[in-house]
Amino acid sequence: MVKKFGIYVAIAAAWGVAYAAKEVFGISDTWMTISVIAVIGIIALVHFESRLQKLEERVLHKDYSGIISQLEGERHVPRQDPPASLVAGGAIASWIRPQHQILFEDFRWFAAILNRHLGETWAIEELPDTNARGYDSPDIGRQYRIWFNACSVGRFQVTVGAGLLSQDKSADRRSARLELELNYLRFIPYQEARGLLYEMALMIGSFDRGNPEASRAKAQALAADALGGYLWEAVRTPEVDQSFDFIVEGSYDLVRDQTDHWVKHSFDPMANGGDRD
Repeated sequence: MVKKFGIYVAIAAAWGVAYAAKEVFGISDTWMTISVIAVIGIIALVHFESRLQKLEERVLHKDYSGIISQLEGERHVPRQDPPASLVAGGAIASWIRPQHQILFEDFRWFAAILNRHLGETWAIEELPDTNARGYDSPDIGRQYRIWFNACSVGRFQVTVGAGLLSQDKSADRRSARLELELNYLRFIPYQEARGLLYEMALMIGSFDRGNPEASRAKAQALAADALGGYLWEAVRTPEVDQSFDFIVEGSYDLVRDQTDHWVKHSFDPMANGGDRD
């Protein structure tokens, strides 16, 4: 309100000065009108630039040149460091249940599986830590670091899903929960980002062998929806440096199929460091 009053005072003052000049120098009404309009335009422009500058100050301006250089650099060669056991990774022995052991065994080659399916820019390496984050307390599972070319862009963990917590043990209800945290997503091409989420959703989710295209379409939809939500929030609050979270849960049928296939053929995917061929 005070700023608006100041603008009105400035316009009135400009009009007064212009009128006085008109009387002294005998300026015509036409040039008088043009001059007043020009002065008002200058005042409005100054006010607009002031508002624009304050709006720009709300947006974070960080120097990401170093990050971008790494993202465009040479691909990182993954170095796998899987824990020998849950306890060796830091899990408390008394907290470990049979479900944790099942998951730990089933995902022993998960990093290698992803590296063989992802695009050439990505690299996944397992960490030696089995202390994961739960809903309201520590959890137990495997943890991984994600690289995009030469840049470490995030981490994810795999823990026991809801299916393994079922009290009904009469059927195989294996289930895993993957939780991803990704940084610098704004600088990663859409196709590359969607490819990462698609493979994670496809590998962790249930897979309908009778209708594989439906399972692939579902994974694509999950990936696109997650990226669309991130874009919406990034546009809605540009002043916030957004991180990206992605969660998927399922029976991880394809992970089990691939692991069983390698075991059947006595193939060791970790012989080359768990990387692609």
